Amino acid sequence: MKNICFIANYYKTYVFVEIANQLKEHGINSYWIIPSKKQFQELRKEFPEEQLLYIGKKDILKLEKNPLPFDLKLNELIYGDRVLKYESKQWTYDYLQILAFEYYGFIKRNNLSHIFGEITWAHELLLHRLTLKAKELNCEFLNPHTIRIPNRRFAFFTDEFQSIIKEVSISSLSGQYKIEIEKPSYLKLNDKIVARKSSIRYNLTLLKNFVLRTNQDSNDPTLYSNPFTLFKIRSKEILNRIVFNYLIKEKSRKELPEDLNFILFTLHKQPEASIDVLGRYYENQIELIKNIWRILPMNHILLVKEHSNAIGDRSISFYREIKKLKNVYLINHREDSHKLLDISRAVFTVSGTIAYEAALMGKYAFTFAPVFFNRMKHCMEVSWKDFRTNSFEDLLNKNQSGVGVDIFSKWLMENSFDGIMSDSFGDPRSIKEQNIQFLSEAFTKIIK
Repeated sequence: MKNICFIANYYKTYVFVEIANQLKEHGINSYWIIPSKKQFQELRKEFPEEQLLYIGKKDILKLEKNPLPFDLKLNELIYGDRVLKYESKQWTYDYLQILAFEYYGFIKRNNLSHIFGEITWAHELLLHRLTLKAKELNCEFLNPHTIRIPNRRFAFFTDEFQSIIKEVSISSLSGQYKIEIEKPSYLKLNDKIVARKSSIRYNLTLLKNFVLRTNQDSNDPTLYSNPFTLFKIRSKEILNRIVFNYLIKEKSRKELPEDLNFILFTLHKQPEASIDVLGRYYENQIELIKNIWRILPMNHILLVKEHSNAIGDRSISFYREIKKLKNVYLINHREDSHKLLDISRAVFTVSGTIAYEAALMGKYAFTFAPVFFNRMKHCMEVSWKDFRTNSFEDLLNKNQSGVGVDIFSKWLMENSFDGIMSDSFGDPRSIKEQNIQFLSEAFTKIIK
């Protein structure tokens, strides 16, 4: 009997439960780490209580503090967590220190071989780092996640930047295979979310949930202790969204000059793991824009495109700061990104799929975070040091290493699996019987 563990995480928990039920038929026992009281009560009906570790704040903080001899970079974890960064500094540090010790004992006591979870919250990253530091536990943390393109396919990532895929060579492709560029399916889901956020019904529901304290759990480390903190954040989002729609003027593609070169920078939604975790130390996006602009020649225009799902995240001062810069245009967020790539010489992003798409099209792409598609030719990770010591043309000339699309495609397909690895709310297809079968087969292969 093999023992593995899932980290419960909102609607993804229901997908993990279905996988766990399938794994049991293959002699694989599932344990759980659970931050939500509600989900703890749900899971104890399906799994023995000794297989569950509830990590509610009060429950962990009442335990004795026994610091482990590992530097898990707690400052970094708290700064990058969208909730803990707003909480009391005393209990957050105590909580993570005690939690690390409890994690260590839970893994050792139950002889866990694998842990599967996201890499969004501080408690998840803490566990990931612990498995790497405490090698004597012989436990591997894996992050099952979509590979973005092609759609309906996922891989198991071994690092907290989603840049290293666990190589399994599940199949050997005969002949050549080339990944075709396509819009990631989650973009359509994002569009639905954007439309819903703009509705009066959605905002009234938020207000009702606040008044009635619906889904509020002050013991959950992924929720704000003070409900007014969330109220202030949500109110600000609504105000920013109204201001953006009425006061922020974006340029259309047709308004762009024809005799200049274009460089594209796509903004990330924030807070979001794609920038606050994967892109840590590059999370200040206005500084990114200014530093990219600094190295551009005078005959280049920097196009800044807002993420459609991020409207409301940023204040009017953010966009005004962008518009102060010469030859920097805020391009309409509704413009087709593929058409913008067609007219662009290069693209910059922290960890966005736009760089993946650009590389598939043979365009120059630069990422500030390491990503798995940096393996491709013309898709290079850069840092401020590169900006200080190189001109823009130098960067383009350096961006020649990596493999071609055919070799990259073959490698990616051989080390990824069929299946929609999402959550039951964001993509209801993920919970369908056939998809669970695909996911379970992949997990079984990885574990065994």
